Amino acid sequence: MALDYDNSAFYYFGMTMLGIYVIPTTFWILAYVYRIMMPQQRFSDVARTSTTPVSFKSKRYSLARIPATGVEKAKARELSERQSVTRLLTNARFIINASLLVTAWVVLLMLIRALTFDAELASFDPFKILGVASNAEDKEIRKAYRKLSLEYHPDKNPGNKIAEEMFMKVAKAYEALTDDEAKRNWLEYGNPDGKQSLEVSIGLPTFLLDEANHYAILCIYLGVLVVIIPAIVAAWYQYSRKFGENNVMYETYSFFLHVLSEHSTVKMLPEVLAGAAENRFPVSVGASSRQAELSRLITKLRQGLMQKPRFEHPIVLKGNALLHAHVHRLEMSALLRVDLHKLLGNASTLIDAMVELAQSQRWLQTSINIIDFSQCLTQALWIKDHSLAQLPHFGNKEIHHCIKGKSAVKGLREYLDVPDEHKKGLAGMSDMQCADIEHACKIMPRLRCKFDLYVEDESEIAERDLVTLLVAFDRSNIADGRLAPLVHAPYFPSTRLESWWILVSDTAGNLILADKVNAQSKVVNHRVKFLAPPQAGIYVFNVDLKSTDYLGLDVREQVKMTVIPAAQLPEYKAHPDDLNLDDEPTLFEQVMSGNADTDSDTDDTSRDGDVTNCDAEVGDSLDDAVLTVAERRRRRARIQRKKQSKDQTCAA
Repeated sequence: MALDYDNSAFYYFGMTMLGIYVIPTTFWILAYVYRIMMPQQRFSDVARTSTTPVSFKSKRYSLARIPATGVEKAKARELSERQSVTRLLTNARFIINASLLVTAWVVLLMLIRALTFDAELASFDPFKILGVASNAEDKEIRKAYRKLSLEYHPDKNPGNKIAEEMFMKVAKAYEALTDDEAKRNWLEYGNPDGKQSLEVSIGLPTFLLDEANHYAILCIYLGVLVVIIPAIVAAWYQYSRKFGENNVMYETYSFFLHVLSEHSTVKMLPEVLAGAAENRFPVSVGASSRQAELSRLITKLRQGLMQKPRFEHPIVLKGNALLHAHVHRLEMSALLRVDLHKLLGNASTLIDAMVELAQSQRWLQTSINIIDFSQCLTQALWIKDHSLAQLPHFGNKEIHHCIKGKSAVKGLREYLDVPDEHKKGLAGMSDMQCADIEHACKIMPRLRCKFDLYVEDESEIAERDLVTLLVAFDRSNIADGRLAPLVHAPYFPSTRLESWWILVSDTAGNLILADKVNAQSKVVNHRVKFLAPPQAGIYVFNVDLKSTDYLGLDVREQVKMTVIPAAQLPEYKAHPDDLNLDDEPTLFEQVMSGNADTDSDTDDTSRDGDVTNCDAEVGDSLDDAVLTVAERRRRRARIQRKKQSKDQTCAA
């Protein structure tokens, strides 16, 4: 049995490995280029600003679906510019992937070419090797042999293994066509030498056999195995261990825990968001004009538009100033807007992390303030701004006209319910501006809500039951079967999907739970669970349904819960079939009984007697057992409490 290095096997292996990368990457590049070249297929930045899954193939969430109001045309132009052909094709990620793909294709084609040539060498066809026809005469065969033997002779090709192999093949081909026995072996076995023995080869290239390459190959092997791979793994581990749930850095959670409290107000939150580890962008060095503009902006904001900062660190102060400039709708340069867009791009995920932290501490007012801050960021408004300022073309004059006088409205919710022909504040506006306002009113959500408390499969709520709160709402502003439109947010740098927070609290102001609803359908039925109070009585809970995007559309309702004592529940006797399940041996007991069969008969008899007596006692006790619904519910509640406690411990 011969053992040698085989180029062909190595080529197949290399082609397989490259194919794993080349094929999917080629499809990704082609799809990316197709979306770039076809404007209607360019998807928006929804994935970066919402956790809700969206099919980007759907035109319902393309750039064309941005609310078609005049005030959002600038935003649409900016998004289109960010997704223009030139910018997308010069994207660093695309260039790197395209370069790697081209290199991989070049290597793959080289392997295919080398494999084709190697396969030609591996095949044996004497007529093809000598380049003569199958009916060639001996004179023509000898002439071709002399010509090729001179061409591939080792003396003329020193050190050329391919020429050496071809010289041997030419000789065998000539022998196969001129010697009767060799010709017969070739016809029967495909080789002039007759039947061949098994040959095993290693799928590595033959240049590894060259002694001059051994040290270089060893150094490369050690470098890859000992240095490069461990370095990549260590770098990936060091990077990944910085992040917790929802891809938020642990350093950010630690900072939030340090600065947030039950007394945190909305005015404090821009600085909290700016201090997150993800938002600590370095201050540009050498950009004097940029620094000068930032200094002027901070000076202007300190004059009553921004609360006195707690942190004077340049990076945190810069982010704090940019967020305040955003909510006050102040003008800034394109360079500063780039950093602002980065801050707002991270805002959704970081605000969710703030709410989760506030929930773990049971801070109701802080949770409400954080969600209100999210609304302000989306609409570029601040605390004292009226909710009607979210409407396009509405200034102080139009707002004052709507909230004063006859048919006055308190806020945006009441204004949306007013028929179009009776809406105030439109006097002096052009037809196009009125159409913008009408369109914005149609896409803003109007919810019909229903709240219900119950225990699954039960008619009463007992002490420590696991209670389900059903939050059902219908978006009356959209038709059946349609999804909620994109949020009308002309000052936010990317598109957003509608989402809502459910906050459940008691009358003492303690937050019981907070849950986010990302569903985009017309009718939403969302269920959340919590434990009933440990004492019987009548309890009132506040349920807040708060929008993450719109001011003035939040819903607050109270729900009552009547909790009865566990002793008032009807008795429940376990079914005999359920009781019999306790008598069946477990898998462990079956295995142990199988092992016990190998013991002596005397021990088996004694042991069987003990088990029989024990089973009889257990059976009698189970027959006499009477379980109540309260006991069953307490068991279920205890399991749920253990799970919640474990989840809270992991989160902490």
